[in-house]
Amino acid sequence: MAAMNSTCSCLLNSMLLLLFIGVATSQKSCPNCGAMEVPYPLSTGPNCGDPDYKLFCDPSKQQLFFESLNRSSYRVLRIDRTMQRMVVQASPWVPGTCVTRDMVASEGVWLNQSLPFNITTTNTIFLFNCSPRLLISPLNCTPSSLCHRYLASSGRVDPRRALQCSDEAVNVPCCTFVAGGSPSAYKIRLHNGGCRGYRSILNLDPSEPASEWEEGMEIQWASPPEPVCGSQQDCSAASTCSPRYSNNTGTLIKRCICSAGYDWDHALGACAEKKAGSASSSSSAGHRSQIIMLTLFLVIAALGVIAAWVLLSLRRGFCKVRNQARVAKERDDILSASKAGRSAKIFEWKEVKKATGGFSPDRLLGTGGFGKVYKGVLKDGTLVAVKSAKLGNTKGTEHVLNEVGILSQVNHKNLVRLLGCCVQAEQPLMVYEYVPNGTLYDHLQSKDAETFLRWSSRLSIALQTAEALAYLHSSAHTPIYHRDVKSTNILLDEKLNAKVADFGLSRLAEPGLSHVSTCVQGTLGYLDPEYYRNYKLTDKSDVYSFGVVLLELLTSQKAIDFTREQEEVNLALWVAEKAEKGAIMEVVDHRLLGEAATQGLAQSIKMFAALALACVQEKNTKRPNMREAAQELLSVIQIPNGDSPSDASSPFSTSLAPRSSKGDVP
Repeated sequence: MAAMNSTCSCLLNSMLLLLFIGVATSQKSCPNCGAMEVPYPLSTGPNCGDPDYKLFCDPSKQQLFFESLNRSSYRVLRIDRTMQRMVVQASPWVPGTCVTRDMVASEGVWLNQSLPFNITTTNTIFLFNCSPRLLISPLNCTPSSLCHRYLASSGRVDPRRALQCSDEAVNVPCCTFVAGGSPSAYKIRLHNGGCRGYRSILNLDPSEPASEWEEGMEIQWASPPEPVCGSQQDCSAASTCSPRYSNNTGTLIKRCICSAGYDWDHALGACAEKKAGSASSSSSAGHRSQIIMLTLFLVIAALGVIAAWVLLSLRRGFCKVRNQARVAKERDDILSASKAGRSAKIFEWKEVKKATGGFSPDRLLGTGGFGKVYKGVLKDGTLVAVKSAKLGNTKGTEHVLNEVGILSQVNHKNLVRLLGCCVQAEQPLMVYEYVPNGTLYDHLQSKDAETFLRWSSRLSIALQTAEALAYLHSSAHTPIYHRDVKSTNILLDEKLNAKVADFGLSRLAEPGLSHVSTCVQGTLGYLDPEYYRNYKLTDKSDVYSFGVVLLELLTSQKAIDFTREQEEVNLALWVAEKAEKGAIMEVVDHRLLGEAATQGLAQSIKMFAALALACVQEKNTKRPNMREAAQELLSVIQIPNGDSPSDASSPFSTSLAPRSSKGDVP
């Protein structure tokens, strides 16, 4: 009898548990759409699923569709309930073109960011039929881009359409990027000034044939909140049907809110009872276990420290001998690197260490890709900046040695001055003159009114930078290409005079050669597109980077900024597009114009903008050289002072003339 009672009790408890779970979840899934199951929280109607997770079931086609903003919808191919993801079909092509239908209807895929859906990083997006301005965007639009393999060998695009999608002969590129980052987690924008068609590949494996790549766009949804209810009968005993504002739509929706003592469990999809504290016996056992584990850990740690100390002691002797040999070699390298110009003073390690307060974090001026820069004071009171390559970074050492070799050959008032170097440390150190007013980038991005640069100051900085680069290209002992001109490498002294710095990537030109063939290095947004494609570094590569700096001076915007709209991420492309529309003044920093801009000020800004756009022309043969740029800036500077007539013209003024989208794009 006791056994029978026990069995009945177990069955009763099991039935009650199943009943509780069924009521606690109160999640009503929608009926299938054709053969497609629609799991909770996805909703195809007002009486099932969660209204924030809305899909559309076409009753005539018996097909499920995901609806985006701006009137476009996409057929759902499959749904993975456990992974909370679905795969949708990309928009069909407009017949006879390389344009997808959603480009015409809604300018691409646009998801509502207030809803719980986003595009995942498993999607590799191919953009087709693009404007040539995309060639200098952060996207991969090179001939090696995987979009070319898709067009050529996937078997999904006929040859006629493939030629419309990408044709190098008429400068129509295709591009590749991985979705899921901001803003591509919520939109893939298509428009006439960018790209006009796309395809998405799931989990792309470049080693597989293009014919085996799976097409489709994966969209994931966030875990649902408490289930929707109409009355208390829809909820479990552990929850109450209460109105709550939707985080996504801002409207009142009744949901089964868990009662006190319960929490909503996303994994179970139910109100789960909060776990009470464990019994005292369990607590004691757990406490003992923790003590044992802690003791074991301390013993192992102590043995590890002893072993490490022994190994370190043995290694020190070896490292000391090895470092002495390395230091001697680096000293020879530095001295030989400076033979062509003035010799670099060799500082003692103790002197540099004392000057920087033991490389105190309080003295840190900045950190770059190859090392750190500290403020220092020599024993004679001279303020200096000390650059230290990263420990163990071979490229950092090469960077420093290259910079010593370059700066030992130049002498110009607008180039940062090298005072000497130290090779007794673990990594070589460089000692420069101290330039106290920070970088041009700091001033342009500062919100402080006291550091705001007036138009006259910006013109002066631009001219001084141009003269320094012109000197490197044509007046130095051997022509030098800087290769990393950017606003963070232009320092300002107390009088806002410009000092071009950081020559770690610079290269000496070979006499009689038009370019230097070298691996592409530089900074995104400032990189010459021809250098990027052809690996040929020329003086015009610096001109392009300088043109981007001019645009920064004009707009006070960053060269690359992913917080801006997609078509505005690249500053050079954005300003060029505005110029094509005759709207260049829209991107000018409005603080420069004041309440009423004079005719002279407006004229100087337009001439300055024309020069900047000429410098960032895609073809380097259309760019001015640095001497021409400096001469043009000198003409611009004279305008506000009344030294030039108000109708002063510029040889670069055509850069501001509106152009069709098929023309040359800077």
